[in-house]
Amino acid sequence: MLNDRSRNEAFRDAVAAAVARGHRKVLDIGAGTGLLSLFALSAGADKVYSCEVSPTSSEMARAIFEENGFGAEARIINKLSTELVIPGDLDERVSLVITETFDSGLFGEHVLKSLAHAWDCLLEQQPQGAQPEVIPGKAEVFACLIESEWIRLGRRVSDHLVKDTLKLQECDLVSEESDEDPYTTERLSRIKHGYRCPSEPLNLISVNFNDRRDVQRLVDGVEWTEEVCCSQSGTLDAVCLWFRLEVGDTWLDTGPATETCWEQAIYPGPGVKVDAGDEVQLHMVCKGHLSISYATKQPSGLTQSPAQTIRLPSDTVRTLNGQLRSSAMLAKEILSSGLSQTCNVLDLSQVPVLGLMLVREAASRRLTWMPNQDSKAFVSAFVKAHKLGGSVSTATELDTLCKEEGGKYDVLIIDSFEFSGLLRHGVLEDVALLRKSCLTPTAIIVPCTIMVRAMLVESQTLEEQSRLVSNDRTLGYAVADSINVFEVRTQQDVNLSSLPHRQLTDVFTLFEINLSDVGLDLPVISAVRAVPVTQSGRASGFCYWFDAECQGGHVISSYSKEGTTSQAAVLLRDPHSVQPGTCLKVVGSCTDSTIDICLDSVKATEAEH
Repeated sequence: MLNDRSRNEAFRDAVAAAVARGHRKVLDIGAGTGLLSLFALSAGADKVYSCEVSPTSSEMARAIFEENGFGAEARIINKLSTELVIPGDLDERVSLVITETFDSGLFGEHVLKSLAHAWDCLLEQQPQGAQPEVIPGKAEVFACLIESEWIRLGRRVSDHLVKDTLKLQECDLVSEESDEDPYTTERLSRIKHGYRCPSEPLNLISVNFNDRRDVQRLVDGVEWTEEVCCSQSGTLDAVCLWFRLEVGDTWLDTGPATETCWEQAIYPGPGVKVDAGDEVQLHMVCKGHLSISYATKQPSGLTQSPAQTIRLPSDTVRTLNGQLRSSAMLAKEILSSGLSQTCNVLDLSQVPVLGLMLVREAASRRLTWMPNQDSKAFVSAFVKAHKLGGSVSTATELDTLCKEEGGKYDVLIIDSFEFSGLLRHGVLEDVALLRKSCLTPTAIIVPCTIMVRAMLVESQTLEEQSRLVSNDRTLGYAVADSINVFEVRTQQDVNLSSLPHRQLTDVFTLFEINLSDVGLDLPVISAVRAVPVTQSGRASGFCYWFDAECQGGHVISSYSKEGTTSQAAVLLRDPHSVQPGTCLKVVGSCTDSTIDICLDSVKATEAEH
């Protein structure tokens, strides 16, 4: 948020104009770092109350006020605005409320409830000067039908994979639904595989935050329907929602075509085909937040319900879509190597697909897995469908498993990396413990080797996600030193295929980990690499991913065109320019499952010719 200079300028100008109109007493709801409060103080407001529920943010705001010369004027209240009392927290009612507590779905951070309470209890009712006012003044909400393969992959496991690969008939594997969280968020301009809009944008609803009746109406609840005509054929994967905010004389637009601090709200759809001319009925309910449901009016939107529907977390659905094909190929490779018909398999994956496939081919094999809520329903359905009840057992704790006598396993299957792109926490320690306690000497470990690939990139986007890049973004107010104490150097959920970046070096292998050699006396894994610079630019940091090598040279990568796993990045503490013809000394390490990458203190030496 703080890096969005356009947003900051709009609020600064709007607040300054409001103070100039006579608003001398101001309440900042959800103050965060206190930047909007600083705008009001700088404009000459007499009293500015900064309400922030987070103790950490409240203390940070206090430090920022001090650093900017407003320490004596700081009135920071560590409460929800709906808990404020007068007199006590505030000396009197205020004439101006400013807030920027808007999530991607506009209303998701309870802003309607906060503003309704402010109109009733905190804003002046009989003003002597300027009429009570809220900034932002208005909002308009828009929606559009979208087609997105990425969203679809997290919504439903494809029929082809369910029937042909898993061999589950009359079964649907779909994502869970939540009334509490009716939408997810995506930045559509960077979504993997891109997106299409089968319909034109629709203005769903408008709200005037300066009309207390309008605000209260949406708190009490309204519902309505809209008919959306498809302008082209496609798949109805979701409804995308965004909004425009009236901030003084500026309208801030959070739509898919804009680059702001907001993503778009995504309401997952049924994933059905629609044709040009088809009508989709959207049913909206706004009661504090906005929920959307669907109904198609054409036969092309109708599907036959399966005999069994299994609901799984969206990440699990996406994992199955991404891994089932490669798991089937790997199972075939392992089976062709002469795997014993009576071997014991230990599958510690989040979704034990490979272990289940190995046992399915020979029920005399035994599979042990560790149940989790994400995949329990799926495993139960698979075991029942293939009559594997006597072949599959569970273990609740790794320590207990290692202490059991006689439990020797011939195959160990693990997840080496997370869906987010990070190395799975504790994976090396787990392998070391299992090798010592309950694996046979010749046990197959899948994967057998983990290779960490990396490249140096220039990416303003990654820098902005990591820290406040400069006080210029906050219009000269000194904020960076305080907020950057919480700088996040390691970024997860990076989508390299759509991340705005420039590649400054070739891809290189940072280091590799042979899991067959991992022991209990785990050393710090480290490596130093000489990496030539291939393009000039600003070195922001290193993007990295994993290539997990399995039997027969089969590689499972966390960075592939078809894959559903994200990548990760490590940002440099001191970004700087690099030039071709130089060779960087790159230091990589892995400690407690955390990968760090940095440049040696000698940042660049002349490349050898």
